[in-house]
Amino acid sequence: MGQKVVIVGIGIAGMVHARVLEDFPGVALVAGIDTCARDLTFRGAKVPVYPSLFEMTADTKNQPDIVVVATPTPTHAEVCGEVAEYFGQASIIVEKPAADNLEDVQRIVHGFGGKQPVTVAYHMAFSPVVEWGVRETASRAGQLGTPVLIEAWAADPYQADVESAQERLANSWTDSGINALSVIERFVRPVARTSLRQIESRARSVFEGAFLCEAGGRQLPASIMTSWYSTEPSRWTKIRYSSGAELVMDHHAVTGYIRQDGQTSAHFGSDGATPRREAHYRALYRSWLGSRNQIFSVETSLRLHNLLLGDADHTR
Repeated sequence: MGQKVVIVGIGIAGMVHARVLEDFPGVALVAGIDTCARDLTFRGAKVPVYPSLFEMTADTKNQPDIVVVATPTPTHAEVCGEVAEYFGQASIIVEKPAADNLEDVQRIVHGFGGKQPVTVAYHMAFSPVVEWGVRETASRAGQLGTPVLIEAWAADPYQADVESAQERLANSWTDSGINALSVIERFVRPVARTSLRQIESRARSVFEGAFLCEAGGRQLPASIMTSWYSTEPSRWTKIRYSSGAELVMDHHAVTGYIRQDGQTSAHFGSDGATPRREAHYRALYRSWLGSRNQIFSVETSLRLHNLLLGDADHTR
Protein backbone atom coordinates (compact mmCIF):
# COMPACT_ATOMS: atom_id res chain seq x y z
CA MET A 1 0.00 0.00 0.00
CA GLY A 2 2.94 2.36 0.49
CA GLN A 3 2.74 5.30 2.89
CA LYS A 4 -0.59 5.58 4.69
CA VAL A 5 -1.96 9.10 5.12
CA VAL A 6 -4.66 10.50 7.39
CA ILE A 7 -6.04 14.02 6.89
CA VAL A 8 -7.43 15.86 9.91
CA GLY A 9 -9.86 18.56 8.80
CA ILE A 10 -11.82 17.84 5.61
CA GLY A 11 -12.46 21.43 4.59
CA ILE A 12 -11.14 23.36 1.59
CA ALA A 13 -7.44 22.81 2.42
CA GLY A 14 -7.96 19.19 3.46
CA MET A 15 -9.70 18.38 0.19
CA VAL A 16 -6.85 19.97 -1.77
CA HIS A 17 -4.36 17.76 0.07
CA ALA A 18 -6.48 14.70 -0.77
CA ARG A 19 -6.70 15.53 -4.49
CA VAL A 20 -2.99 16.28 -4.79
CA LEU A 21 -1.91 13.11 -2.97
CA GLU A 22 -3.68 11.07 -5.66
CA ASP A 23 -0.78 12.00 -7.97
CA PHE A 24 1.75 10.13 -5.83
CA PRO A 25 1.62 6.35 -6.45
CA GLY A 26 3.42 5.46 -3.22
CA VAL A 27 0.74 7.12 -1.07
CA ALA A 28 -2.67 5.87 0.12
CA LEU A 29 -5.22 8.02 1.92
CA VAL A 30 -6.67 5.65 4.51
CA ALA A 31 -8.86 7.95 6.62
CA GLY A 32 -10.13 11.43 7.24
CA ILE A 33 -10.94 13.07 10.58
CA ASP A 34 -13.62 15.73 10.94
CA THR A 35 -16.13 16.67 13.62
CA CYS A 36 -18.75 17.16 10.87
CA ALA A 37 -20.03 14.41 8.58
CA ARG A 38 -17.98 14.58 5.37
CA ASP A 39 -17.68 12.61 2.15
CA LEU A 40 -14.11 11.77 1.20
CA THR A 41 -12.85 9.81 -1.80
CA PHE A 42 -9.39 8.87 -3.00
CA ARG A 43 -8.76 7.60 -6.52
CA GLY A 44 -12.46 6.93 -6.88
CA ALA A 45 -12.86 4.90 -3.68
CA LYS A 46 -14.69 6.05 -0.58
CA VAL A 47 -12.46 6.80 2.42
CA PRO A 48 -13.77 6.44 6.00
CA VAL A 49 -14.13 9.68 7.98
CA TYR A 50 -13.96 9.44 11.77
CA PRO A 51 -15.19 12.14 14.18
CA SER A 52 -11.92 12.07 16.16
CA LEU A 53 -8.39 10.72 16.12
CA PHE A 54 -9.21 8.66 19.19
CA GLU A 55 -11.99 6.80 17.37
CA MET A 56 -9.62 6.01 14.54
CA THR A 57 -7.17 4.25 16.88
CA ALA A 58 -9.44 1.17 16.80
CA ASP A 59 -8.63 0.80 13.08
CA THR A 60 -5.39 -1.10 13.69
CA LYS A 61 -4.94 -1.95 9.98
CA ASN A 62 -4.58 1.69 8.97
CA GLN A 63 -2.12 3.22 11.40
CA PRO A 64 -0.77 6.25 9.50
CA ASP A 65 2.76 7.01 8.37
CA ILE A 66 1.77 10.64 7.69
CA VAL A 67 -0.88 12.83 9.32
CA VAL A 68 -1.93 16.06 7.59
CA VAL A 69 -3.34 18.70 9.95
CA ALA A 70 -5.65 21.01 7.99
CA THR A 71 -7.92 22.26 10.76
CA PRO A 72 -8.53 25.95 11.64
CA THR A 73 -5.27 27.67 12.64
CA PRO A 74 -6.17 28.22 16.35
CA THR A 75 -6.67 24.42 16.77
CA HIS A 76 -3.33 23.29 15.31
CA ALA A 77 -1.51 22.83 18.63
CA GLU A 78 -4.32 20.80 20.18
CA VAL A 79 -4.68 18.58 17.11
CA CYS A 80 -0.93 18.04 16.76
CA GLY A 81 -0.88 17.06 20.43
CA GLU A 82 -3.53 14.41 19.78
CA VAL A 83 -1.58 13.12 16.79
CA ALA A 84 1.55 12.88 18.94
CA GLU A 85 -0.41 11.02 21.63
CA TYR A 86 -2.09 8.44 19.39
CA PHE A 87 0.32 8.17 16.43
CA GLY A 88 3.77 8.97 17.76
CA GLN A 89 5.45 7.13 14.89
CA ALA A 90 3.83 9.30 12.18
CA SER A 91 5.25 12.30 10.37
CA ILE A 92 3.07 15.40 10.78
CA ILE A 93 2.56 18.01 8.07
CA VAL A 94 0.63 20.97 9.49
CA GLU A 95 -0.95 23.78 7.48
CA LYS A 96 0.70 27.16 7.60
CA PRO A 97 1.01 29.02 9.89
CA ALA A 98 1.86 26.39 12.47
CA ALA A 99 -0.19 28.38 15.01
CA ASP A 100 -1.51 31.87 15.72
CA ASN A 101 0.76 32.46 18.73
CA LEU A 102 4.43 31.82 19.46
CA GLU A 103 3.85 29.54 22.44
CA ASP A 104 1.91 27.08 20.30
CA VAL A 105 4.41 27.41 17.44
CA GLN A 106 7.20 26.37 19.81
CA ARG A 107 5.08 23.51 21.12
CA ILE A 108 4.40 22.19 17.61
CA VAL A 109 7.66 22.81 15.75
CA HIS A 110 10.14 22.30 18.58
CA GLY A 111 8.20 20.28 21.16
CA PHE A 112 6.37 17.69 19.07
CA GLY A 113 8.99 18.12 16.36
CA GLY A 114 11.65 17.00 18.79
CA LYS A 115 9.93 13.62 19.15
CA GLN A 116 8.61 12.94 15.64
CA PRO A 117 9.00 14.66 12.25
CA VAL A 118 6.89 17.83 11.98
CA THR A 119 6.76 19.88 8.78
CA VAL A 120 4.87 23.12 8.07
CA ALA A 121 3.15 23.22 4.67
CA TYR A 122 4.61 26.40 3.17
CA HIS A 123 2.85 25.66 -0.10
CA MET A 124 3.27 29.07 -1.72
CA ALA A 125 7.05 28.95 -1.30
CA PHE A 126 7.11 25.92 -3.62
CA SER A 127 4.53 27.07 -6.16
CA PRO A 128 5.49 26.73 -9.84
CA VAL A 129 6.04 30.47 -10.34
CA VAL A 130 8.31 30.68 -7.28
CA GLU A 131 10.34 27.66 -8.40
CA TRP A 132 10.67 29.33 -11.81
CA GLY A 133 11.71 32.61 -10.20
CA VAL A 134 14.37 30.91 -8.08
CA ARG A 135 15.83 29.16 -11.14
CA GLU A 136 15.72 32.20 -13.43
CA THR A 137 17.25 34.65 -10.97
CA ALA A 138 20.01 32.16 -10.12
CA SER A 139 20.86 31.68 -13.80
CA ARG A 140 20.88 35.47 -14.39
CA ALA A 141 22.62 36.46 -11.14
CA GLY A 142 25.50 38.13 -12.97
CA GLN A 143 23.10 40.34 -14.94
CA LEU A 144 20.58 41.07 -12.19
CA GLY A 145 22.91 41.82 -9.33
CA THR A 146 21.69 41.48 -5.73
CA PRO A 147 18.17 42.12 -4.41
CA VAL A 148 17.71 45.66 -3.05
CA LEU A 149 13.95 45.87 -2.34
CA ILE A 150 11.06 43.42 -1.89
CA GLU A 151 7.32 44.12 -1.81
CA ALA A 152 4.59 41.54 -1.21
CA TRP A 153 0.80 41.84 -1.21
CA ALA A 154 -2.02 39.47 -0.29
CA ALA A 155 -5.77 40.09 -0.24
CA ASP A 156 -8.89 37.94 0.20
CA PRO A 157 -12.57 38.93 -0.17
CA TYR A 158 -13.73 37.79 3.26
CA GLN A 159 -16.02 40.69 4.18
CA ALA A 160 -19.22 38.72 3.49
CA ASP A 161 -18.37 36.29 6.32
CA VAL A 162 -15.54 37.92 8.21
CA GLU A 163 -16.46 36.33 11.56
CA SER A 164 -16.03 32.84 10.10
CA ALA A 165 -12.68 33.88 8.59
CA GLN A 166 -11.53 35.18 11.98
CA GLU A 167 -12.49 31.91 13.68
CA ARG A 168 -10.64 29.83 11.08
CA LEU A 169 -7.66 32.02 10.26
CA ALA A 170 -7.36 34.67 13.02
CA ASN A 171 -6.64 37.64 10.71
CA SER A 172 -5.13 38.44 7.32
CA TRP A 173 -1.66 39.01 8.77
CA THR A 174 -1.48 35.62 10.48
CA ASP A 175 -2.94 33.80 7.49
CA SER A 176 -1.16 35.49 4.57
CA GLY A 177 1.90 37.07 6.15
CA ILE A 178 3.50 33.65 6.62
CA ASN A 179 2.98 32.90 2.92
CA ALA A 180 4.76 36.09 1.93
CA LEU A 181 7.63 35.47 4.35
CA SER A 182 8.10 31.91 3.09
CA VAL A 183 8.32 33.15 -0.51
CA ILE A 184 10.82 35.85 0.46
CA GLU A 185 12.89 33.18 2.26
CA ARG A 186 13.46 31.44 -1.09
CA PHE A 187 15.36 34.51 -2.37
CA VAL A 188 16.86 36.27 0.68
CA ARG A 189 16.99 35.78 4.46
CA PRO A 190 14.48 37.85 6.48
CA VAL A 191 16.13 38.64 9.81
CA ALA A 192 14.12 41.37 11.57
CA ARG A 193 10.68 42.91 11.63
CA THR A 194 10.98 46.66 12.16
CA SER A 195 7.28 47.53 12.30
CA LEU A 196 3.76 46.15 12.08
CA ARG A 197 0.61 48.23 11.98
CA GLN A 198 -3.08 47.61 11.46
CA ILE A 199 -4.78 49.97 9.04
CA GLU A 200 -8.49 50.85 9.29
CA SER A 201 -10.97 48.66 11.18
CA ARG A 202 -10.43 45.21 12.68
CA ALA A 203 -13.09 43.72 10.38
CA ARG A 204 -11.22 44.82 7.25
CA SER A 205 -8.06 43.17 8.61
CA VAL A 206 -5.56 45.34 6.73
CA PHE A 207 -1.96 45.09 7.95
CA GLU A 208 1.42 46.42 6.85
CA GLY A 209 4.70 44.94 8.06
CA ALA A 210 8.26 46.12 7.39
CA PHE A 211 11.32 43.86 7.53
CA LEU A 212 15.07 43.78 7.11
CA CYS A 213 16.54 40.97 5.02
CA GLU A 214 20.05 39.83 4.18
CA ALA A 215 21.46 38.88 0.79
CA GLY A 216 25.01 38.85 -0.50
CA GLY A 217 26.37 40.27 2.76
CA ARG A 218 24.08 43.31 2.60
CA GLN A 219 20.77 44.28 4.15
CA LEU A 220 17.68 45.27 2.20
CA PRO A 221 14.13 46.30 3.16
CA ALA A 222 10.99 44.26 2.53
CA SER A 223 7.35 45.18 3.04
CA ILE A 224 4.31 42.92 3.28
CA MET A 225 0.72 44.12 3.13
CA THR A 226 -2.29 41.88 3.79
CA SER A 227 -6.03 42.54 3.61
CA TRP A 228 -9.48 40.96 3.83
CA TYR A 229 -11.06 44.03 2.23
CA SER A 230 -11.11 43.28 -1.50
CA THR A 231 -13.41 42.26 -4.35
CA GLU A 232 -11.21 39.40 -5.59
CA PRO A 233 -8.24 37.44 -4.20
CA SER A 234 -4.77 38.75 -5.08
CA ARG A 235 -1.23 37.67 -4.19
CA TRP A 236 2.04 38.86 -5.65
CA THR A 237 5.70 39.41 -4.81
CA LYS A 238 8.02 41.91 -6.49
CA ILE A 239 11.82 41.89 -6.09
CA ARG A 240 14.00 44.72 -7.39
CA TYR A 241 17.70 44.06 -8.11
CA SER A 242 20.77 46.31 -8.01
CA SER A 243 20.87 46.40 -11.83
CA GLY A 244 17.38 47.95 -11.88
CA ALA A 245 15.79 44.70 -13.03
CA GLU A 246 12.60 43.42 -11.41
CA LEU A 247 11.14 39.98 -10.80
CA VAL A 248 7.34 39.99 -10.46
CA MET A 249 5.43 36.86 -9.40
CA ASP A 250 1.62 36.74 -9.42
CA HIS A 251 0.91 33.78 -7.14
CA HIS A 252 -2.82 33.75 -7.76
CA ALA A 253 -2.55 33.79 -11.55
CA VAL A 254 0.51 31.45 -11.40
CA THR A 255 2.46 33.70 -13.73
CA GLY A 256 5.54 35.91 -13.55
CA TYR A 257 8.11 37.88 -15.47
CA ILE A 258 11.52 39.55 -15.27
CA ARG A 259 12.08 43.05 -16.68
CA GLN A 260 15.59 44.13 -17.61
CA ASP A 261 16.66 47.29 -19.43
CA GLY A 262 13.08 48.37 -20.01
CA GLN A 263 11.79 45.16 -21.51
CA THR A 264 10.58 41.71 -20.46
CA SER A 265 13.45 39.25 -20.61
CA ALA A 266 11.71 36.17 -19.18
CA HIS A 267 8.12 35.06 -18.65
CA PHE A 268 6.37 32.21 -16.87
CA GLY A 269 2.77 31.12 -17.30
CA SER A 270 0.33 28.25 -17.09
CA ASP A 271 -2.32 26.69 -19.32
CA GLY A 272 -4.70 26.60 -16.36
CA ALA A 273 -5.18 22.84 -16.51
CA THR A 274 -4.17 22.50 -12.85
CA PRO A 275 -6.00 24.73 -10.34
CA ARG A 276 -3.79 27.17 -8.45
CA ARG A 277 -4.02 25.54 -5.02
CA GLU A 278 -3.34 22.09 -6.42
CA ALA A 279 -0.34 23.38 -8.38
CA HIS A 280 1.11 24.82 -5.16
CA TYR A 281 0.61 21.68 -3.07
CA ARG A 282 1.73 19.34 -5.83
CA ALA A 283 5.12 21.09 -5.97
CA LEU A 284 5.39 20.98 -2.18
CA TYR A 285 4.64 17.25 -1.99
CA ARG A 286 6.95 16.55 -4.94
CA SER A 287 9.79 18.13 -2.97
CA TRP A 288 8.86 16.55 0.37
CA LEU A 289 7.66 13.09 -0.67
CA GLY A 290 9.35 12.64 -4.02
CA SER A 291 12.79 14.15 -3.43
CA ARG A 292 12.75 13.75 0.37
CA ASN A 293 13.78 17.39 0.75
CA GLN A 294 13.07 19.12 4.03
CA ILE A 295 10.67 21.97 3.27
CA PHE A 296 12.27 24.36 5.76
CA SER A 297 14.43 23.52 8.75
CA VAL A 298 13.13 23.77 12.31
CA GLU A 299 15.32 26.83 12.83
CA THR A 300 13.93 28.51 9.69
CA SER A 301 10.33 27.74 10.66
CA LEU A 302 10.83 29.21 14.11
CA ARG A 303 12.51 32.31 12.68
CA LEU A 304 9.71 32.93 10.17
CA HIS A 305 7.03 32.50 12.82
CA ASN A 306 8.92 34.78 15.22
CA LEU A 307 9.05 37.43 12.49
CA LEU A 308 5.33 36.98 11.87
CA LEU A 309 4.03 36.82 15.43
CA GLY A 310 6.75 38.25 17.69
CA ASP A 311 7.36 41.80 18.84
CA ALA A 312 8.72 44.34 16.39
CA ASP A 313 12.52 44.49 16.14
CA HIS A 314 12.73 40.74 16.73
CA THR A 315 15.96 39.65 15.09
CA ARG A 316 17.28 36.30 14.02
